[in-house]
Amino acid sequence: MNKNLKSILAVGMAVVLVGCGSNGSKIDPQRIANRNVEYDQYFTEIKADAAPAKPDEKGFIRRWTIIEPINKPNSGNTVFTDSYILKELTKEYFKGQFTADIKSLPKTGDQVIVESEAPRAGGRGGFGGGMMGGGAPQGAGAGQARPQGQGAQAGAQRPQGAPQGGAPAGAGQARPQGAAPQGMGGFGGFGGGMMGGGAPAAAAAPATVKDTLTWHSVDSKLFNIKLIRFALGSSNGQKRYGLIFNAFTVINVEQDVVVRLAAGSNASSIWWVNGEKVLTLQADRRMVADDGMSKRITLKKGKNLVRAAVINGPGMSDMCARLYNEDGTIFKNYTITNN
Repeated sequence: MNKNLKSILAVGMAVVLVGCGSNGSKIDPQRIANRNVEYDQYFTEIKADAAPAKPDEKGFIRRWTIIEPINKPNSGNTVFTDSYILKELTKEYFKGQFTADIKSLPKTGDQVIVESEAPRAGGRGGFGGGMMGGGAPQGAGAGQARPQGQGAQAGAQRPQGAPQGGAPAGAGQARPQGAAPQGMGGFGGFGGGMMGGGAPAAAAAPATVKDTLTWHSVDSKLFNIKLIRFALGSSNGQKRYGLIFNAFTVINVEQDVVVRLAAGSNASSIWWVNGEKVLTLQADRRMVADDGMSKRITLKKGKNLVRAAVINGPGMSDMCARLYNEDGTIFKNYTITNN
């Protein structure tokens, strides 16, 4: 290879490397993950009298009836302690929300009016005040711990994410919302901030908004139910973060059977079977199949109601669930309906 050709190739390679390292060519994974893609890429809407479905080849339940999400605009996920999750995910926002009576379950297209916290402006998706506190910051004070996000074995307890140092909030309590810091606002709008001079001031009661929410019966095209896609698609892109999701499905068995419910969620969730709370997944967590395992549950011959409530702050949100036999094999001998 002659010297001129080598020089040309070297210059070309340098241009490519510089281009790949420039800000203009870097791909933001979070931005791609949150694109408002088409709703029907993830879900098929079904009618109230749709034919029964079956679990998929790996036993995952893909048919759910989900109500459009309720606003709960947390600026971070560190608040997702046991007590906070229990309080927020068992709160009744509308009549019949937690009914265990299968005959009174809502049908696809039914609507309810819900009063919830109004979404907050500023920052990504309404969270935080920007990298240097340009808005009204929300979240933990200086010196408080960030979410850990570590994995856990099936059924294991997650760390509580309790704040350390500074002037921490009580266990299970939300941080002051929209509090103005003393000093610089810090990174990502956390109150007091990385550069802040003190604890945030007390915040006024959050504004509320009334929403008319609709129930949707869907078959998921993936084993995991992409709740963030459901939120974007059912709200015309207006809802994404800081939400509570409520969903149910009906499991039909031919005889009494003892099983365990295995579930995963992003972020925290509570799971019920026939009105009994059987599993809680707390703290900031990514969705992992079989992340938590319930105690033994007896499904009665006929219809059995499985209900889930999931909460997320800023970031992705999804869930998955399947059933296991007592011997550890996946239970698939049932059908799934939406009533």
